[in-house]
Amino acid sequence: MSILSVLYCEIRKVIRSNVFWLTFLVFLIGPLMMGIGIISAASVDEINWQVYLTQLPNTLAALGLIGYTFISAWVFGREFTDKTIKDLLAKPVSRERIVISKFLVILAWDVLLALFMFAVGFAVGAVSGLPGWSAAFVGDTFLRFFITSLLFIFITTPGALLANVSKGYLAPLGLVLLIVILSTVLSDMGFASYFPWTIPALFQIAGTLNMSSIIILALTGIAGTAGTFAWWRFAEQQ
Repeated sequence: MSILSVLYCEIRKVIRSNVFWLTFLVFLIGPLMMGIGIISAASVDEINWQVYLTQLPNTLAALGLIGYTFISAWVFGREFTDKTIKDLLAKPVSRERIVISKFLVILAWDVLLALFMFAVGFAVGAVSGLPGWSAAFVGDTFLRFFITSLLFIFITTPGALLANVSKGYLAPLGLVLLIVILSTVLSDMGFASYFPWTIPALFQIAGTLNMSSIIILALTGIAGTAGTFAWWRFAEQQ
C-alpha cells in the first residue's frame, strides 16, 4: 500500500468527521470576536490598520496553540477512542507510512486553519473600514503570522506522542491546559524565551529569536516527532 493511498485514507477520515468542520467554526468565531474586540476597545483616532494588525496576530496566538495541539492529539488519539487502531495496523502498510500520513494531514489541516484565521481577522478590519492601508505592512504581518503558526504547529508533536502513549486525546487536552497556565506564569517571570510553547509568540512580537530559543524549539519538535515514530515502531499495540 503506497504512501499516497494511506494519505488519501487519512484525508477522507478527517474531512468526513464533524471535528474537522467544528475547528473551522471555532477559528471563525475566535478571530471574529477578537477583531471586533480590538476595534471596539480603541478610540476612533487610535485605531488603524497598523495598530489592528499589530494586536490581532498576538491575540490569535493562544487560539492557534490550543487548536493545533488539539488537532495533533485528535488525529492520533481517535484511533484508540474509536477502537480502529487494530484495523489500521492490520492493513498491509508500514507503521512509518501511517505516522507520516497523519503528520502530513495535521500539517495541511493546521495550515488551512492558520490561513483561514488570518483571512477572517483581515476581513473584520476591511469591513470596518480601517484607515492607513499599506500592502507592504499587511504582507509583512501575514508572513510573520504564518511563520509563527508553523512554529506552533511544529511543537504540537509532543501532544501527538502523548495521545499515543495515553491511547486517547484526553491526556493531551490536559497538557494544553497545563501549557496555557505555565505560559502565563513563565512569561510573567521572564522565562518565555526558554519555554517551547511561548517561543513562537515571542517571534510573533519581535520577528526574531535568539539561538537558545531556536534550539529549545527544535529539540521539542524533534523529540515529539521521533518519540511518535518510535512508539509506533516499538510499542506493543493492544
